[in-house]
Amino acid sequence: MPSWHKVLNQAPKEGTMVKVQVNNQKLFVTLNNGQLYCAQDRCPHEDIELTLGCLKGNRVKCSLHGFSFDLATGDSSEQDVDNLQTYAVKQENNEIYIEV
Repeated sequence: MPSWHKVLNQAPKEGTMVKVQVNNQKLFVTLNNGQLYCAQDRCPHEDIELTLGCLKGNRVKCSLHGFSFDLATGDSSEQDVDNLQTYAVKQENNEIYIEV
């Protein structure tokens, strides 16, 4: 059963990705255009941290092959690359929680 986990005491700075870990899962939280997002910090194509990449518009771009993933849905830019696992995220009293 999914449950909410506190991962940060405050929201990340706009346009940055902050690594967090819940239940041995490596994730990242980002604030992009005023919206919070959370996703797995691993490219589904090659096992590399997406936090080594960059944000482009509403997508996170992998530093290895340049594939990108929608921050809201996890949709991949390539049909033959799996989608990125994303998670619900919320802010309460400045603290950041994700649902895992």
